[in-house]
Formats: sequence, structure tokens, C-alpha cells
Amino acid sequence: MDRRPPLETRPPVLIDAVVRTLIPPVCREHVIGDLWERYRSPWQFVLDAAGTIPFVVASQIRRTSTLAGVVIHAFVLFVSLGASSRRPVAAVAALGGAMLGFVLRDAYKRGISVSVRQVAVDLVFGAGGLIASQAIVALALPRQLLPLSAYAVCLVTFGLIFLLRLQNPNLGGIPRQAMTHVPATFEALVTEVRLFERMSRRGVRIEAYTGVAIAAFFIVPVVSSPNWALRIGWALASAYGLYVALVVWKSQTPPMPESLEFGAALAHYRGELERRRRIIQTLWRWYLMPMVPGMLLIIAGATIEASKRGRPLWPALIFIALMAGMGVVIHLSSQGWARKLRIRIDALGSIAQ
Repeated sequence: MDRRPPLETRPPVLIDAVVRTLIPPVCREHVIGDLWERYRSPWQFVLDAAGTIPFVVASQIRRTSTLAGVVIHAFVLFVSLGASSRRPVAAVAALGGAMLGFVLRDAYKRGISVSVRQVAVDLVFGAGGLIASQAIVALALPRQLLPLSAYAVCLVTFGLIFLLRLQNPNLGGIPRQAMTHVPATFEALVTEVRLFERMSRRGVRIEAYTGVAIAAFFIVPVVSSPNWALRIGWALASAYGLYVALVVWKSQTPPMPESLEFGAALAHYRGELERRRRIIQTLWRWYLMPMVPGMLLIIAGATIEASKRGRPLWPALIFIALMAGMGVVIHLSSQGWARKLRIRIDALGSIAQ
């Protein structure tokens, strides 16, 4: 009779629970299944998981974070923290921690943040990453800590990021399979349409109110600017805010009637997606280009004042390069989202066929 102890077929419960927690939920069962199949001992399981999880997390980050989302978040954080602290290195360390918090949050959540509560939790993770980075800096390089005044600016910056993520949840990546999946029932189609309408209305309101607020805010420098180039530039920027508010407000459409049958509802929804695709595809023409004259005049006016005071002109060149780079990123992102909408429209068209 064989009295040897039976071979272990699964890891200890505690180790398994820790490993499960470290794996993003979307791919957790698949990865755990593979790790269990290769299980020989607890130490081998831990080492196998340690070698697998970083690649799984990196792969999930590529799926859930877009270039535009990362660049826009980093740009907003760097400009606000760098300007408030006047310490570029300190700003980079702080935004690095915040960005790590945001991308890990997007990788580990089960879907796109569409509610106020979900977006608020996103910000908690970003703030947690920023605080953790500052704790590390306090231990390693105390001189590179952000000044207290910068934390007040952080509150405003995170408020802006909150509106940005609430207005455009699609800054996070959407897997291709989510775009090709088709609703199996009429109820599922109506649910998707109503969610699309709700998110669109909320995005329009945020964009329109922000445009009006920007227009009102830019009135102050119009009056107080020291030269005409700055005054005209700020006036154009104020007019641009009102222009964007008007354009996005007029882009709203009435909700889908309740009385439509499946075929009519599907045709209505596809038509709305096609209209949205055209708007996004031409974003560079109606959204990006109209802001250029005002920004160029503001930069020219600021450069004139800098030359009068004997200050260097290179900050203006850096700002122009950053704005140009941001415009390119937004344009590429909008074209990518337009292609995803095309995929969705074609997938819904397969139902009718």
C-alpha cells in the first residue's frame, strides 16, 4: 500500500486569494486557471505568479488606457503643478504617482466609469498615487516635495479631471469585442440606446457650461492685458468658449420615441451613431482650429511683454510645441474613436441583415 502523501493540486487558500487580488478582474479566472494547471508547490506558484502578473497588468493597461487619455491627464497635471510649485522635477514626480493611480484603476475596474460615483472613485485612486509618490519623495529627496500651495491647486486640477472623465468616459480604452458585440434582445438594444442618450446629454451639458465659464473667465484679462495683442487674443478665446458651447448645444437630438419597433429603433440608433461619428471625425475643423488664432495672439502678446522685461523667449516656444502636440494627440484620438464607432455601426448593421 502506497503511504506517500498525495500531491497538492491547488495552492493554499491565502496565497491563492492574494494572487487573485493582484490580477485584473477581467482576465482573473483565465490567468488563475493557467497558474493552477502549472501548480507544483506554493513557492513555485508564487514565483510563477510573480513572473506572470506584471505582463497581464501591462496588457490590461494597453487595453484600458488610451494615448490621448494619458497625455491629457499628464498635461493638465504637469501644467498646474509645475506652475504652482515652480519645480518641474517635483511636478513630474507627483504627476507620475497620480498617473500610475489612474491607469491601474482603469486596468482593475470591470468597465468604463459612467456614473458620478465611479468617476469619484477614479479620482481617489489618482489622489492616492500622488500622495504615495510624495511619501516616497519625502523619504528620498525631501527638497523635491511639492509646496503646500500646490496642494490647493491639486484640488482644482482634480476637479477638472473629474469633469473631463465624466464628460468623456471613452478616454479609457474600449476593447474591440465590446464594439462588435450586438444586443441579443430588443430590451438590450433599448438599454444601450438610453445609456448612449444619457451619456451624450451629460457630455453636452458639461462641455457647454464649461465653454460659458471659460468665456466669462477670459473677460478679465481682456480688460487688464497690457497690450492689444493680448487683449484681442483673450477676446477671441472668450468668443471661442461661447462658440463651442453653442455648437455642442445645437448638436443635441431628441430622445428615441418609445413607440418604435425593433427595426426602426435599430435604424434610429445607427443614424445617431453615424451622426456622432461625423462630428468626431471633423473635430479638428470645428473644435481645434478655431482656437488657434486666439492662442497665437496670446502667445505673441506674452512674448512682447517678456522681451520688454528682458526675459527669455524659450518658454513661449515650449508652450507652442506642447499645444501643437496636444492638438495632434486629440486629433489622432478622435480619428481612432471615429473608427470604433464605424465598427459599432457595422456590427449593428449585421442584425438587420
